[in-house]
Formats: sequence, structure tokens, C-alpha cells
Amino acid sequence: MQLADTFKFKPNEGGGYFARALRVIGQDLHELIPHQLEIVYKDEVFEAQVRCDRKRAGKKNPPEAKSGLKNVFQKLASYRLDKGPEAPDIATYEHNYGRDEISRLDRAGLHRRAQAGKVPDINQLGEALRTIGRIIDAADGQLVRIFRDQRRVAFDYVSKKGETVKTEMTRTELFKAQQSYYENRSGSKSIDLWKGHD
Repeated sequence: MQLADTFKFKPNEGGGYFARALRVIGQDLHELIPHQLEIVYKDEVFEAQVRCDRKRAGKKNPPEAKSGLKNVFQKLASYRLDKGPEAPDIATYEHNYGRDEISRLDRAGLHRRAQAGKVPDINQLGEALRTIGRIIDAADGQLVRIFRDQRRVAFDYVSKKGETVKTEMTRTELFKAQQSYYENRSGSKSIDLWKGHD
């Protein structure tokens, strides 16, 4: 069975909530160039956790000016025993996105979507997450969790029937799912740019 048969997109399925919200989150986190990304959706909030280069995390979330003692207490309070120590050049960035912030970021990012007629680059975090959102929206599902690293993406969602669906895709499979969406939307076949690549 081909991937295009696995994920059938309806031509008008582009404006679903998860596709839009995940695109916005991906665009906001893109500059971090995540090594790993986890997004958990609960109580209408997207809880994002990114492992990335420490310098990038510092730019996204500059440290507050704290007294020496306050800084020590902050580190002790936020230290997690269940996690191994981070490599010195790797940091974890965490942020929660509610509906209001997603709407605000979506409005602020309108200028980025001016390239009409052009298929967005699947290697951009926003487009990769939007493609996952489209798969979930096409199934009338609700996101549970996304995990993405350099090689693959895994995501869980609850289907309309209440069943938990677990999916794992390589970058190539995600690219093909994206191409399937745009082919169905335009009604024409596009060139498979990755032909011969696995």
C-alpha cells in the first residue's frame, strides 16, 4: 500500500485547527533548530519541549537577571531527577501555547504566507508540523502527542471513533504525505522531487 493511499486528504481540508495551530508553533520554534521536539496537547494547550543548542535556547528565552542565591534556588527547583544531565552545549526550552497566543502568532505571521502557488519546504518545522496536523484534521482526530527528532516523527491522536491512533513516519514518508495533500488540492500531479531518495 502506498502512503498516498494511507492518508487521503480531502481537497478543502486545509483550514483545520491542528494544521493551523501546529504550523504556527513550528514557525515560532523553527529558529531553535530542534534536535528533538515533543508536543503534548491537553486541556486545549500545546505543551512544547525542545532540545536544542544552548545558545539558540538562550536567545529564545534570555535568562532573567537574578541574584546569585535566587539563581541557585531556581536551578534546584527546576532540576528534574528523572532526566539525565544535559550535554554542556544542549539545553531544553519549554513553552505552552494556548488558543489566544496561537491566534496572535498566526496574525503576526501572515506576511510569511505570501508565496501563493508555491509548495512550502517540508524541512521547515512549521510545514512538517502542519502536515501532521492535516493528517489529524482529515481524520477528525484530536492530537495527543508528537515526538520529532532528526530521523523520524511519531504522533498519537484520538480518532473520531475514540480510538488512539499511533503513527511513525520517516522524513521521506512525511514529504510524500505533504505532496499527496497538494496534489489533491490542486487536482494535478506534481513532480516527485525525491524520486530515487529513501
